[in-house]
Amino acid sequence: MLSAVAQRAGLRPLWADIDLGAVRHNLARLRARAPGRRVIAVVKGGAYGHGAVRVARTLAAAGCEAFGVAMLDEALELRAAGLALPILLLQGLHDPAEADTALEARLWPAVSRPSALEPLAAAARRAGRRFPLHLKIDTGMGRLGMQPGELAGVLDRLKAAPELELSGVMTHLADAEDLASPEPARQRARFTELVNTVRERGFRPDWLHVDNSGGILRGPTPGTTAVRPGISLYGIDPTQQSGLGLEPVMTLRTRVIHAKDVPAGTRIGYGGTFCAPGPTRILTVPVGYADGLPRAASNRFSVGLASSGRLRLVGRVSMDTATLDAGPDSNADVGDEVVIFGRAGTLLVPVEELATAADTVAYEILSRIGPRVPRVERG
Repeated sequence: MLSAVAQRAGLRPLWADIDLGAVRHNLARLRARAPGRRVIAVVKGGAYGHGAVRVARTLAAAGCEAFGVAMLDEALELRAAGLALPILLLQGLHDPAEADTALEARLWPAVSRPSALEPLAAAARRAGRRFPLHLKIDTGMGRLGMQPGELAGVLDRLKAAPELELSGVMTHLADAEDLASPEPARQRARFTELVNTVRERGFRPDWLHVDNSGGILRGPTPGTTAVRPGISLYGIDPTQQSGLGLEPVMTLRTRVIHAKDVPAGTRIGYGGTFCAPGPTRILTVPVGYADGLPRAASNRFSVGLASSGRLRLVGRVSMDTATLDAGPDSNADVGDEVVIFGRAGTLLVPVEELATAADTVAYEILSRIGPRVPRVERG
């Protein structure tokens, strides 16, 4: 018999448990690692696949000070849900025409190039009020952010535009998760120099932030006033060495929909990439790459059977189904619960293992859990 959760999911027994208690726990652990810093909680990409509004409401109630999103639409979703905390647009504005909307919604654009200032100033003049912004400086990521040599000119423009308010200065660490890399120290030192330049020119921004999850876990940048945790809020330690005790927020669950005993030599799935070496029991579950289970993990990963531990994923993952080798002596049957990743009691299937099997990162696994997978809140 299917569980009530599976029935709510439209009779397809596949769902993602979202443990909001784990979100609160992880926020508290990160605060302990970065004392005295405000938290800009990154909830872009639908809170890394967990649901932006539900996670943001939980974080706001737990005391985080601001949110970070990638783009305007993500920020407007939070505002429409009644979330009033400051929201930082990490990519800035994609179009100058977005400036009026961003100002009206009380958003903070990250400014990565000098030419982005004028649309903000024009919107501020039209509205008759100041427009807060954060300068994003490239200290080594090589992606977004102005070059350090552009900073003096930008500060001159800000001096001449009283309608603009320099609320923050930021950069982004490229190798924060690699504890052996010397690059974070170089980037941090460069950022400190640039902040000194900002202060020497008479600016006093309240928000100075460098550290993503990896930066926080290696120990936050001295002199900063805020941190930007992302993946760590969802229970993933990108350094894999912090010992911080983060808890997984998402558990992807399903149930066996078909079970059969097969003889040696039976080919399983498209292309027969798995051939049973002896008699065994094959279980079929209704989850595939359309749901976010990567095809690349085929024959390279073990999921969890709630009643008996880990089972190997065998045969190719298809769009809607995957198959498991339960072994010759198994009595697993239709309706048994399977954990693709996450936690069920004492059973833990780390999402990082699935990411390794698929030659990717946990960020991608979580954010690609498809929209046809219902999210079920608890905690």
